[in-house]
Amino acid sequence: MILDKVVLENFGVYGGRQEADLSPKPGKPIILFGGMNGGGKTTLLDAIQLAFYGSKAHTSNRGRLPYKEYLRQSIHRKGHVDGASITVGFRRVIEGQTRQFELIRSWCHGVKGIEESVRVYEDGSIDEIISEHWEEAIEAYLPSSISHLFFFDGEQIKELAEGGHAAEILGTAIRSLLGLDLVDRLETDLKVFERKKKGEGLDPETSQKLAQARGELEEIDHQQAITAMQEGALVNETGRLAKDLRAKEERFREEGGELFLRRQELEEELTSLKAEKAEAEAQYRELIAGPLPLSLVDHLLGEVERAVLHETDIKRARLLLTVLEARDKSVLSALKKSKLPANSLSAMGTILEEDRAGRAGLAQECLVLNADDALALRIGNLREKVLPSARQQAHTFSARISALAEKIARVENELERVPTADRIADIQQELNLVQRAHQEKLLELEALKVRQEALRRQKLLAEARVDKIAAHNIDANFTEDARLRMIKHSQKVRTTLTEFRKLVVQRHTEGMENLMLDSFQKLLRKKDLVTGLTIDPESFETILTTKEGTALPFDRLSAGEKQLLATSMLWGLARASGRPVPTIIDTPLGRLDSSHRKHLVQRYFPNASHQVLLLSTDEEIIGPYYQAIKPFISRCYLLDHDEKLTQTNIKEGYFEK
Repeated sequence: MILDKVVLENFGVYGGRQEADLSPKPGKPIILFGGMNGGGKTTLLDAIQLAFYGSKAHTSNRGRLPYKEYLRQSIHRKGHVDGASITVGFRRVIEGQTRQFELIRSWCHGVKGIEESVRVYEDGSIDEIISEHWEEAIEAYLPSSISHLFFFDGEQIKELAEGGHAAEILGTAIRSLLGLDLVDRLETDLKVFERKKKGEGLDPETSQKLAQARGELEEIDHQQAITAMQEGALVNETGRLAKDLRAKEERFREEGGELFLRRQELEEELTSLKAEKAEAEAQYRELIAGPLPLSLVDHLLGEVERAVLHETDIKRARLLLTVLEARDKSVLSALKKSKLPANSLSAMGTILEEDRAGRAGLAQECLVLNADDALALRIGNLREKVLPSARQQAHTFSARISALAEKIARVENELERVPTADRIADIQQELNLVQRAHQEKLLELEALKVRQEALRRQKLLAEARVDKIAAHNIDANFTEDARLRMIKHSQKVRTTLTEFRKLVVQRHTEGMENLMLDSFQKLLRKKDLVTGLTIDPESFETILTTKEGTALPFDRLSAGEKQLLATSMLWGLARASGRPVPTIIDTPLGRLDSSHRKHLVQRYFPNASHQVLLLSTDEEIIGPYYQAIKPFISRCYLLDHDEKLTQTNIKEGYFEK
């Protein structure tokens, strides 16, 4: 099936006639719709489901409303409109030929209230038979019980990922895909048949007890039907409140509500940062008050060091010259006593004098500093060890003070953006009201689940009581072999059906498991996290295994990974159905983090089906995500809500940014 167009006339927020061409181009399966919260995205998804399934459609806001009342409230309220209609054009390949269909579901106010009509055109001509039996036709091609595999929203993904009813949802889908709902109905009919046969021929007292027990059982069935309707309404209301809550949270965040709640924390952080900066500056000043400024005259210190070393050499030369004069006198005196000839003595004196004169050059230089000889060692230690260490400390303090200054500026900027209490009070009050309402609905839903479980247990007891009463004196009362034989055969058939159901699930779930696992691994960032996925054929619990062969508890998956797993389950089941049906996804990215969003955008949307309708807010498929799927987009539409006219118009294009 390929959807070619959808036309909405005065349906919900869509005033007048609004039309969108949905036919995809070759290699470009995606039709992208953009709209703000409350702009009509979910209404568009509801419209397509309503056109196909009528009263069986899983719409978002019907709740406990009767179907005709829901249709009445779905008529656009602006301009005194009397009716509404939804037209879906699609094509299917039947017996090797492509047939064009146009489905028109319309309703209006009539003499007897809301009057609804369904017309189906095939290849341009009305088909009276299909029009009259459209419900049977669509159920045969795409049963409403598995429509949620192809038409779903972010809340359904969240419910499947986080709710406690994943196994129940999965089991319902698998039973519908395998046609086991027919087996369930047959088993129920056999139970009714057995109870009827067992009740025949009983004595009046036993018959009265049996009738009373059956009445209790019927009342429990009635109560279960009521709770099922209540559950559907609560699920819808909870989903609506969840969307409203996200919108309020987003507005609260945009208005600076989170900053307002963090104001005291920010003020404490600012005080702490300023104190830390003041301490760092004090340590920096203490360092500056020490030897650090001498770094500015390092070249002068080097000159002083060299001068001190040179003057040390001068002092040593002078000392040596004094020692040599004394030695030469002593030598000449000793030579003279030894009666050395006068000419030799004179020559020796000349030699010694010339030697002293040659050494007197350095000793004759003047002393400028005349400093202690240890000064050069102290200056060398200062330049080689003390000053480099001080400079390193100065660099560390400077970087730390600069970083603290940046943090202080950031916190001060956030504090400046903190709205006043008066400005945020109304928004916070609205948010608190929605949060309370959502929490109350969740509690109501949980209480209803407890009530349903109690009714289930009561039904088991009531059924056992009926069977016990009916079986009283069975040998005496059941004299007719035919009746006894029918009951026994019916029980055998039910036992066979139970085993048949289990074997069918075991035989066919392996392919589903492989498709789900393949889908999950395509979407998962951690390739080696999950290597196995199995479904329990009785409880329909999903079991994940690691490459080591150990079970992977769901609690170890992140919230994003759980949502990817839920998406993979729907994707795998849709692939397993073998039905070439378009996929429609409302608010597809939910609360996934950036990495999981990237995988979903790149790997799922272009491959989810041969035709994919995406209904996105202005915070989901934008920027890099839009660029990633742009090559796969055939058409873009913007659901533009006109506040003055209080209606949404479908326009070509997408969000500007």
